[in-house]
Amino acid sequence: MLEGPDRVGKSTQVEHLAQLLTQRGMSVLVSREPGGDALGEAIRTMVFAPNLDPWTELFLFLAGRARHLDEVIEPALTHGELVLLDRYTPSTLVYQGAELGDEVVVQLCSLPVFRTPDLTIILDRELPLVELEASDRFESSGLTGWHERRSRYLSLSHRFGWPTVSGEGSQDEVALRLLEVLTSMGIIE
Repeated sequence: MLEGPDRVGKSTQVEHLAQLLTQRGMSVLVSREPGGDALGEAIRTMVFAPNLDPWTELFLFLAGRARHLDEVIEPALTHGELVLLDRYTPSTLVYQGAELGDEVVVQLCSLPVFRTPDLTIILDRELPLVELEASDRFESSGLTGWHERRSRYLSLSHRFGWPTVSGEGSQDEVALRLLEVLTSMGIIE
């Protein structure tokens, strides 16, 4: 699973990694949170609604995750596919944890219904790749908010032992670093 602040190249890298791993003969499923199926995409639309209270937002994300696991992720894993996710629990900890408190969000995300990924990688950059979109309420706090979220990702990475990979450089350079982590952690050969 690939995580990190907005606009660091996560979605691009998840797709690029899937292509590279497929070329190596691996069966790969790419998905995202919220999303992954029709209900997940509907939840995605809801969480971007303006004036959504933090608790409703959190429970929508968690409901979407439970459904995503049951309907998309677990069946793919059962069939031997490698699942590459664009966002998962760390995003919930960064965004909703900042509003509701880290420990309550950690406890809810740790419920047995939620699978812990085999590997979480934080993709990091000094600055976002492109300008943040003021129309997106998660990005409307601008660069100051972006740096706060980046700091939270790095802090969580340290707390939970998630590797951090530099998102600086070309798409291929970043992908090579990610492949090295996947190899060193025994996810791929």
